[in-house]
Amino acid sequence: MPLILGTLLSFCGVFVPYTAIPHFWKYWLYYLDVFTYIMGSILWFVLWDAPVNCRPGEFANFDPPQGMTCAAYLEPYMTTVNPGANLLNPQATAGCQVCTYNTGTDYLRTINITEEHTGWMMVGISGIYVLSSYALVFVMMKLRTKATKKAD
Repeated sequence: MPLILGTLLSFCGVFVPYTAIPHFWKYWLYYLDVFTYIMGSILWFVLWDAPVNCRPGEFANFDPPQGMTCAAYLEPYMTTVNPGANLLNPQATAGCQVCTYNTGTDYLRTINITEEHTGWMMVGISGIYVLSSYALVFVMMKLRTKATKKAD
């Protein structure tokens, strides 16, 4: 069980971001993994549109190249790599402070929850997993033979 659970938890996208999962695993195990949908639906309810307020020790602090503002230096990064980054002092020419996320939605995008309806879809798929598991147990109990139900 630890091997199976460890594998499922590793490939659900929460511990390892969706973009960092190897392609072989990303396109089949990620979508078959029940933890993908359970963790995604829980995190979606809690984090969607929640504001992120970084503490002073959580900021990325750096100086841009000579003659550039923080906004000009980070423009390629903030438009392509991390559009959800929060630059606190865009007009500064030294001491840039960047928080990785502006809202919880920015984090959810790293685990492949890109739209609000994606969260509802994950809730629905989690429900289907639960109901199908109960149905499978019920069918298996009904399929037992009468001989196995008798006490010795």
